[in-house]
Amino acid sequence: KGRVVARVAPRFRTNSGSTCVAAALKHLGIILQPTFLLAEELRSGALVEVLPQYRSSEIGVSVVYPTRKHVPPKVRMLVEFLVAAFRDKPWPD
Repeated sequence: KGRVVARVAPRFRTNSGSTCVAAALKHLGIILQPTFLLAEELRSGALVEVLPQYRSSEIGVSVVYPTRKHVPPKVRMLVEFLVAAFRDKPWPD
């Protein structure tokens, strides 16, 4: 019924999603990560979702490159791949 704010005292801090997943797999605590980083662990049951009724805010993904003129084919292919990959989410919600 509205916004919830929770203050936490983390055991450690990192800016690496992979490190967070590794910590959770070692039973070091609860993590908040995008589902695409946890898809395999959630599918296999190695990790389980807790508090599914609470969601963090959604964030966008941006691809930044110098110019739209004369985009190299590899860059264009990467952008098209990312658009398709994030549109057809292969991970659980």
